[in-house]
Amino acid sequence: MPNSFRLLAQDILALADANDISGAIEKLHEGVRDLPQDAHSTFLAGCLYERLRDWAQARHFYLQSLHLDVNAPRIWHRLGIVSLESGDLDGAERALKVATQQQPSNAHYHVDLSMVLARKGAFDMALESAMTGEALSPDHVPALNNIGHVLQGLGRSAESLPYYDRAISLDPENGVCRFGRAVSLLKMGDFEPGWGEYEWRWRCSQTPRTDLAIPQWEGEDLQGKTILIHHEQGYGDTLQFIRLAPLLKMRGATVVVQVPIPLVRILERVEGIDQVVSTLDPVLHLDVHCPMVGLPLRLKITPTTAPGCPYLSVSTEEQERQGGALRRSLLENMQQPDLIVGLVWSGDPRPHDPVATQVDRRRSVKLEKLAPLMDVDGIRFVSFQLGMPRHQIAETGLPVIEVTDGIVDFADTAARLYGVDLLISVDTSMVHLAGGLGLPVWMLSRYDACWRWGENGTTTPWYPSMRIFRQSGLGDWDTPVAEIAGMLRQFVALYRANLEAEAA
Repeated sequence: MPNSFRLLAQDILALADANDISGAIEKLHEGVRDLPQDAHSTFLAGCLYERLRDWAQARHFYLQSLHLDVNAPRIWHRLGIVSLESGDLDGAERALKVATQQQPSNAHYHVDLSMVLARKGAFDMALESAMTGEALSPDHVPALNNIGHVLQGLGRSAESLPYYDRAISLDPENGVCRFGRAVSLLKMGDFEPGWGEYEWRWRCSQTPRTDLAIPQWEGEDLQGKTILIHHEQGYGDTLQFIRLAPLLKMRGATVVVQVPIPLVRILERVEGIDQVVSTLDPVLHLDVHCPMVGLPLRLKITPTTAPGCPYLSVSTEEQERQGGALRRSLLENMQQPDLIVGLVWSGDPRPHDPVATQVDRRRSVKLEKLAPLMDVDGIRFVSFQLGMPRHQIAETGLPVIEVTDGIVDFADTAARLYGVDLLISVDTSMVHLAGGLGLPVWMLSRYDACWRWGENGTTTPWYPSMRIFRQSGLGDWDTPVAEIAGMLRQFVALYRANLEAEAA
């Protein structure tokens, strides 16, 4: 490889290390114009683009390098990694499988393949790959972490803990392992140590705020102080844990809550909150702050000791104006009123976050998969689905009525929920909204369920009005949908029997 390109690579890396990414990319673009066409040079160009997080260009040069030398496992490995980073899980799996076939003794290749398979939800195969990697390289922390993560996804969190513990004993400051251990503990219902470990999310998957000059609250006396509680994850997390605000008020605090605009109005009615804002006024006096999901640790809360439901509310006027109007529009001129059931079949894909996008693919369902529900007589289905998946109503032709027109925030959505008898939803913020309102909600849960729903069971102490229908295996929506259809038939029979009894 010509020394000139090696020297250029050093200059590019120096710019990248100095955080001059645009300068580094510009210099690299110039350098590859005269790039020697050999496997080593094109591979180095791919590595440089990968370092600069230009996944498309990195992939281009790795493929070019493979065209010159197809029997190069290290190139297949890097191609797999950039494919993963760009969200192409199938491409990542194919490339990493070639790498493991060409060099089966390399533990890193098996471990990275296990990560891709886990992202796809292929947990059994992911476990096999991670175990192979660990056997090839005992005490390999990423392998141990992946084994723990996959066992957790398989609903075997208790079995995951020894692997996490071993990884942490080898690398105590590893935030990914510590956070994984936290999720397993919480999924098992072991909340006291679980909340403590969950603080490692700031070293793993989240970025702490740097715009606040006040200290973080760690559980000390709040009498006479003003505390800022702020949104930190998804809408559902805030809707779940805002129930803890009254406990802060009981400690003598003035409670200010900062959340995105769609949550402001619904939270203004929560007991114990003095002020809800979307942006902070510089003149607002604050003494301490706490991220929303940090409250359970500091308040020493478990699901059974948390304030009960309902803790969210909508004025009776809004219930009637929106929920009542929805109900009347659907049931007018009907001699025997049908049940009204709301549907939400897809979550927010969060395209800016590849990991969240991959989780959303497992938790969301195509509307057509819910078609068996439409075979149940005596029900009118209405859609609370937002975003692009709304178009599936027209695409499928299923008898689902759109009722989201005019909704601007969660307060509007909540008001309309009072017009339905039941909400059926995948695991989105909607289940937290309905649960927090104390309204009936049936949740379709993906196989690798979120920690808050535990590993089994049909109920949750977080929301007494919720029933959980779980996949029996990856991608198996048929089983929970069939269960829901059966329950709906019973629901309709009870509803009609009650109507007949009232009429008699």
